[in-house]
Amino acid sequence: MPEYQHDRSLGEGVYFTSDDYIGIMRRIIIFMVDVTVLILLQALITIVHDLLTGDYVSETPIWIWLFCVWGYLTVVRASRIRTVGYWVTNSKIVNLRGNKPSVFRMTYRLLLSTFMSFNYIYDLMWSAVDEDRQTLTDRFAGTCVVKKNSAPQGRSEIHLANYCALGFIYVYQRVTRPKQFDQKMSSKENESV
Repeated sequence: MPEYQHDRSLGEGVYFTSDDYIGIMRRIIIFMVDVTVLILLQALITIVHDLLTGDYVSETPIWIWLFCVWGYLTVVRASRIRTVGYWVTNSKIVNLRGNKPSVFRMTYRLLLSTFMSFNYIYDLMWSAVDEDRQTLTDRFAGTCVVKKNSAPQGRSEIHLANYCALGFIYVYQRVTRPKQFDQKMSSKENESV
């Protein structure tokens, strides 16, 4: 009889406890705070540019602001500094292996959230039913948003997950937690009740 073999071609990643993944309310707070920061930054750039140059119809402030948006939502968000929204909610972003995501991965994540067919509300709805409370943007980008002080609970294989929702078929990489870990966590929850 042939021996069953796991597909390990995607490597291993880390998993966290369910409480370590952030929920919808923290995501909404992050969004609102970071949008506010970016709007204030845009106003500041425009005012400073207009005062220094006197050119009120120039496109230069928009290009400067777009570069700042990219830097804020990619470089700063993934760094130890984090964005103001991540700082306020005590959150951080990691890749599937538990490391700081690269600038390329964060740029890909930003492009997904900007140009994909699903909007922010759909993304939030997905995080409400996702086992790890992650959005589709995070799933496709291979990132996880967790509490800042959370530590990985272990390592496990990365597999491709397939889901059908609202007429779409989604396929993305996901760290599959061992069944023993899920059983251990559910027994701890039952003991606390």
